[in-house]
Amino acid sequence: MSAKPVEVAIALWGDRHLPVSAVAAQARALEASGVVDGILLADQLVNFIPQQLWTPRNTPAASFLGDPDSHSDAFTLAAYLSALTPSLSLSVSTDSVRRGPAELIQTMLTLADITQGRVTFHIGGGEVKQCKPYGHKRSQGLSRMEDLFKIYKSWSEDHGPLTHQGNHWSFDKATIGRAMPHKPRIWGLGAGPKLIDHATTYCDGLAATCPPVWGGPEAFGKARAEILEQVRRKGRDPSKFNTAVWFPVMLTENPEQVQLALANPLVKWMSGIFGRIDAKLWREVGLESPIPEDWNYFTHFLPYDTPQSFIDSVLAKTTDEHVRQGWLIGTPKEVAAMIQRYIDAGADWVCPMDYLPLVLDPSEAEAAFARSIELCRLIKAGG
Repeated sequence: MSAKPVEVAIALWGDRHLPVSAVAAQARALEASGVVDGILLADQLVNFIPQQLWTPRNTPAASFLGDPDSHSDAFTLAAYLSALTPSLSLSVSTDSVRRGPAELIQTMLTLADITQGRVTFHIGGGEVKQCKPYGHKRSQGLSRMEDLFKIYKSWSEDHGPLTHQGNHWSFDKATIGRAMPHKPRIWGLGAGPKLIDHATTYCDGLAATCPPVWGGPEAFGKARAEILEQVRRKGRDPSKFNTAVWFPVMLTENPEQVQLALANPLVKWMSGIFGRIDAKLWREVGLESPIPEDWNYFTHFLPYDTPQSFIDSVLAKTTDEHVRQGWLIGTPKEVAAMIQRYIDAGADWVCPMDYLPLVLDPSEAEAAFARSIELCRLIKAGG
């Protein structure tokens, strides 16, 4: 069992079709609940949804949101929400590809100052949908990550001008100043062996998504033990290394909503392409992969360059059982019990992300949001 008290966060999304006051109201409600520790904001340019599936038939939101891709800038939104809800901690997920290390570290330190150190950055190796259309090379993600982490470590320990010859960045007496009154937590985001090596060498923790990465609490617990052993072998203190889990969930008190979701093309699509990060992992639950075993969303999926034939194939091969195995589905009480098993296995930061509102009528949004808060209450109470 985790020796650390569990932190609970809820993911919020800013959408430029809507007034920012809408996400501000959600943040205030989370703060007022007294059971949510923080919020997670994702630095995304585009969504996981191909344009062909963004229709009112699949999601009522398409009738008033012209696209699923008009995301607010996560860093700007983080500063705004922190000013409105100062008792909530912040987590921001981003990648190591799209921003230079000096610029990203400056932003990270600024948000650390704004929050007095209550901010965590989840940093991954990048997704092709976030990189290729904009001229970035996703294939450089892990080597750029190494540069970023080394540069941050040098600046945070020495503070002075840095000369650095890295994989992609060469610094010559470079500085962003010595002032670092507050430092953020930095976690690796993902579970590949090289990323885990970087995280256990340089980071304060590691975050991954379950069940897509580790299909159950037993697999998570085993992987966590191996990760902490890496930390120990590198001369670092495993007790100070966080293990965090993002959970894709669908919360409902109505079994009919579950049945509708199981048949919904948007839900089936997301289940098929990232119900398991590695397509081969479907074998562990006795299912055939809906996607080719040499395909994964973060190196192959481009939402505006996805053939209809590929979408049709994924939807045809994604069964109800794929959906059930890719999400935590049930009432807040049922899902809290599922998440508690991961906490018992060592997770000390958890973020349930309810996708069911995406396919519900907008009139049900308030009740859906209340279910997420109730889930957090139950998690904090121990399931």
